[in-house]
Amino acid sequence: MDGNRIGIIGGSIGGCATAILLRRAGCDVTVFERSSGRLRDRGQGVGISAETRAELVAENLIDADLPMQPVAERSWIGRDGDAPFGRVLWEHPFTSIVHNWGMLWANLRNRIPDTDYRDGVPVTRIEPDADAVTLHHADGTAERFDVVIGADGYRSAARALVDPAATAEYSGYVLWRGGYPVAELPPTMLDALRRRTVTVTYPGGHAMVMLIPDEQAPGLRVYWALYYQPAQSFSLGIDPITGDLPPGAEDLLTEYFPPSWGEVIAKSRRDTTVVHPVVDIRASRYASGRIALIGDAATVVRPHTASGAVKAVEDALALGRLCRAGADWDAVLTGYDAQRRPAGAALADLGVRLGRAQVTDTPPWTSMTSGDFAEWMRSALDGSRHYLYDVEE
Repeated sequence: MDGNRIGIIGGSIGGCATAILLRRAGCDVTVFERSSGRLRDRGQGVGISAETRAELVAENLIDADLPMQPVAERSWIGRDGDAPFGRVLWEHPFTSIVHNWGMLWANLRNRIPDTDYRDGVPVTRIEPDADAVTLHHADGTAERFDVVIGADGYRSAARALVDPAATAEYSGYVLWRGGYPVAELPPTMLDALRRRTVTVTYPGGHAMVMLIPDEQAPGLRVYWALYYQPAQSFSLGIDPITGDLPPGAEDLLTEYFPPSWGEVIAKSRRDTTVVHPVVDIRASRYASGRIALIGDAATVVRPHTASGAVKAVEDALALGRLCRAGADWDAVLTGYDAQRRPAGAALADLGVRLGRAQVTDTPPWTSMTSGDFAEWMRSALDGSRHYLYDVEE
């Protein structure tokens, strides 16, 4: 390779996976993470297929004994008068593995030497030239790298150089999420969630409830995510909001949710919940000059695909394979763009279709038969296959 000094902007899941794989390919890697010690505390769920988890273990990106919560069934539920659990509208089997984001990140981070991971060191300016890229820091220092990888998320500074026209487009709805220790959950609700993901439906959205691993005893926590179309008067940018809700969000729980499932969400302390505007961002290219984009820095896909973290790792795997086989960075980055840009675009398209089907143009959930549900899902998939949604032919 023509130069092996690599700078990675962003040290979350995608940045860590890229650092590990490029180090194994013989590169001298430095990761710059702007936050300081906060990534480990992210407690949301990360769903992946059993096949993807097996690949991550085989590539020695995660430990085989990393705590996980297996799921074997997905239940779609609607309100049925005052029936505590509502009515099961549709059930279908699928195999999913749920991880805790912070625990997954820590497993990756532990594979990177501390000397290669600079915590609390933001990059303030990126200066590319013909055959290298200089990264500037807040203390006035600067470092020159042969290649820079932008793994700096949805607000990526690297993307602004690779594709300045790629901007966030608001979907019209938000994701409200939260969680708490499983000990706070009534035993009947705990039993209802074992090896199952529950989707609570309502006109104009839905919520998902599941169990995810937790570092604290007894090793599980409740995680929920509710999709909601806020009133026009609720304006937001693209950053998450902690402890503040769109008007009317809590009213959904009493008006549309079966009482027991509404209580599961209502138990969360409001100062621990987060509202994420759901946005689409698509870079028209994944590399330019000596800068490449990974994960959300390249394409932000909607959460319905449960693929944000997985896509970032798959980007890293592709880049690592090309780096091991390539003779020069121009060929490697051209090949990377050719492989991962179409894959990201296809996943983004799927997310848009799923968002339309499950939020902005919801069907008459409670009057649908199992056959109606299966046909509705096939229409949303439009020939795509996804482990969370595939139904038998």
